[in-house]
Amino acid sequence: MPIPQAEIADRHERLRQQMDQHSLDAVLVGERYNYWFLTGHRTREIEKVMRPMLFVLPRQGDPVAIVYRQQGAKVKANIPTVRVYGYEDLPFDTELLVEAVKEAGLSTARIGFELGPNQRLGIAYEHLSALRSALPDLVMADAGPAIETVRLHKSPYEIEMLREAAAMSARAWERVIAEFSVGQSEREFATAVGVELLREGSEFDVAGHVTTATSRAAYDEPLQAGDTIWCDFGATLEGYQADIGRRAVMGQPSSDQLDVHRLVTSLFDRTLEAVRPGARASDVAKACSEAMKQAGLPELTERKRIGHGLGLNAGEGPSLGLQDHTVLEPGMVLCVEPRFFLPSKEKIHIEDVVVVTSDGYEPISTGAGELAVVAV
Repeated sequence: MPIPQAEIADRHERLRQQMDQHSLDAVLVGERYNYWFLTGHRTREIEKVMRPMLFVLPRQGDPVAIVYRQQGAKVKANIPTVRVYGYEDLPFDTELLVEAVKEAGLSTARIGFELGPNQRLGIAYEHLSALRSALPDLVMADAGPAIETVRLHKSPYEIEMLREAAAMSARAWERVIAEFSVGQSEREFATAVGVELLREGSEFDVAGHVTTATSRAAYDEPLQAGDTIWCDFGATLEGYQADIGRRAVMGQPSSDQLDVHRLVTSLFDRTLEAVRPGARASDVAKACSEAMKQAGLPELTERKRIGHGLGLNAGEGPSLGLQDHTVLEPGMVLCVEPRFFLPSKEKIHIEDVVVVTSDGYEPISTGAGELAVVAV
């Protein structure tokens, strides 16, 4: 489902409201997720650092895009009012950026750039310095808080994309479990998950992900009856990335393996109980930490988190950690993922996705509590 123009317009309006609160005259972005979010224009060109793709949203007036010329029509298809400045090729034309800012009436404006700790500039420092030299009265400010506030709250469209991406991921997992055989390796398991995600329609040009680990040390060593495997993975749909964690046993699980999975599931359930509007991200982390303490496991450290936000990026804010005091609000999407390590160093981890609602939360994905069994 391609992104509707009304969705893009709503994002612009919400960001403009944030500009008012942060005393910004405009926001300039070039980091790929911010660019995708504000333009709906997903392109591999943005990964080529020599060809920046920049978008300027003024608080008042039409937006501006400075892009590789071949991409201009695609930007305009999503944002009919955008003024496109296209450059031919290399090197990037800094003078074109200066011209665009001038013609937008922003030469002396207070412009927000991607400067904060959770941001990455999508423009080279050399180009930024040239812009400042050409327009000495331009004021650079941090757009991070404004951008992050808008991206924290997911629209119905975004939640729908995340829900379907999660469903694609779950179906892929079920097929891998049904078809995998003891004697195959972790590498083959990871490959099988990737193949099944592609069959579901995952857009790997914007990177679905597959991470695995087993109770064996070697990636290519054949898995035997009694071995366990863990997979942290997710499909991508219209740029939106699922992120779920699942565990499986080769053959029927032992009583110890069942006990371990019951333990991590209980941690997961206790953590979810703390997810509600008005709670802080740190409150959710504290609930998990207390459950871990009661189970005889090490408590969370200040810098460790047991979950995070989700959207175009598989690791968005807020962080479900003791240091993040973001107040949870309806529309925020969270990945809940408690984990611990056995004395053998095996990682025990499960993960599912929820969206905060007016009275608690609603699952976007389910199934983390199920320990899958690969038939012997």
